[in-house]
Amino acid sequence: MAGEGAMAKLQTEINCPICLGNLRDPVTIECGHNFCRSCIQQSWAGLQGSFPCAVCRHPCQEVHMWSNTQLGRMVDMAKLLQITRDKMKQQEERRLCEQHNQALTLFCEEDLELLCPLCTQPPDHQGHQVRPMEEAASHHRQRLSSYIGPLKKQMADTQKLLDTQDRRLSELREKVENRRAKLAAEFEQLIESVECVQEAARSRLAPEEKHILRNLSANKAAFSDYISNLKVQLKEMAEKSVMSDVKMLMNTKGVLHSSENLEPPGVYCLQYKIEEFSLSPKSLALQKSIQRFREEVTLDPKTAHPNLLVSEDKMSVTFVRKKQRVSQNPKFAVDPVVLGTDGFDCGRHYIDDKPEWAVGVCRDSLSKEKKQPLLRQENRCWTIQLQDGHYVARGSVPVTLVLKEMPRGIGIYLDYELGQISFYNLNDMSHIHSFRDTFSEVLKPYFYIGYDPKPLTICALRDLEGCTVNLVHFISVF
Repeated sequence: MAGEGAMAKLQTEINCPICLGNLRDPVTIECGHNFCRSCIQQSWAGLQGSFPCAVCRHPCQEVHMWSNTQLGRMVDMAKLLQITRDKMKQQEERRLCEQHNQALTLFCEEDLELLCPLCTQPPDHQGHQVRPMEEAASHHRQRLSSYIGPLKKQMADTQKLLDTQDRRLSELREKVENRRAKLAAEFEQLIESVECVQEAARSRLAPEEKHILRNLSANKAAFSDYISNLKVQLKEMAEKSVMSDVKMLMNTKGVLHSSENLEPPGVYCLQYKIEEFSLSPKSLALQKSIQRFREEVTLDPKTAHPNLLVSEDKMSVTFVRKKQRVSQNPKFAVDPVVLGTDGFDCGRHYIDDKPEWAVGVCRDSLSKEKKQPLLRQENRCWTIQLQDGHYVARGSVPVTLVLKEMPRGIGIYLDYELGQISFYNLNDMSHIHSFRDTFSEVLKPYFYIGYDPKPLTICALRDLEGCTVNLVHFISVF
């Protein structure tokens, strides 16, 4: 029994873990396990970067393997031992039939039993297919061998699935690490933006604080002087009240005049300006938040000047010489203007080469008063305008703008509650200008087209990864 165990253990050691057969041209890899050269090469076929051991999954960095000639000789010796052992076993295990005490030389295919010649006599195995033991053994050995190929293929397929899972795990770890780094960069940028806004707010508060303190000090000094004058008057009044009648009445007029002309200083009204702030959409960390406030802006043909042709999708408008068939009462009959379809009365919303245009928002009441020229729309419109080669921010007071480069598009950000309308250059999402006001009615997108035939188009901004997200609506003039 000890010999049987040792032989079985030896046979296990000389078998390839992949094909389960005797090692052919054995090689040893980095972790110390042995394989057939062809088996391990096939297992690593198509892999890059990491080559896992088929036994322990140790990741070998390179395709390194060493021929193990000593193990090859041991395999040959084990084969000889196995052949010798099989021959001895055949001689020793020539079993006898327990019933008839004769050699078992036949095999019943129906009952799958070894038989002696006497066992084939009726009635036990009558009509059964019985063949010589050597022929039956050869047949069943071939049958067993036919299972080896499919089992090997199944094992190889499973191994490939395992390798695929390993690769997916590695890819997942890489994606997670990249995402972690991207999030860290976005948070860092967001913190930097907040710190810049905070520093700007502090810099604005400092001079305001000095101004208030200076006024308070001056007001305090004025009250101190007033109290001093009151003390002088009080003392003079007390002295006059105890004088004789003649002396008291001789200077009564001057005392009463100075007392009546003594006016107290006004109380300085202490009032801090409310400091508000907003972050620029240029910050990548805010792009996903901005998406929640995006609005699909379309043009309203009912508001269009008669010489404006609005496209079927209501996303583009062009000035044409021939007047269009419009309603009898067009809302804009003087300047080539068209409004957006939807108005805004709350919330936050994100709403190249024309010689004249203006884009922005206006009060809805503007469209209800006819024949309002563009230059008479102050306090009702907040726009960025290009006219005679100059950029102007038009609100209650026009402001001339100096831009580093001509914008390919204009992004509009409206915060109704905060009372802020901001414009951004979509070349680099840099800030152009902001208006501050108080809104009490519906606001609508406003577009002044000019008198040239080049169209003005509302487009969707593409994000950095190239997919359309409609975060910011912008105006592109071609």
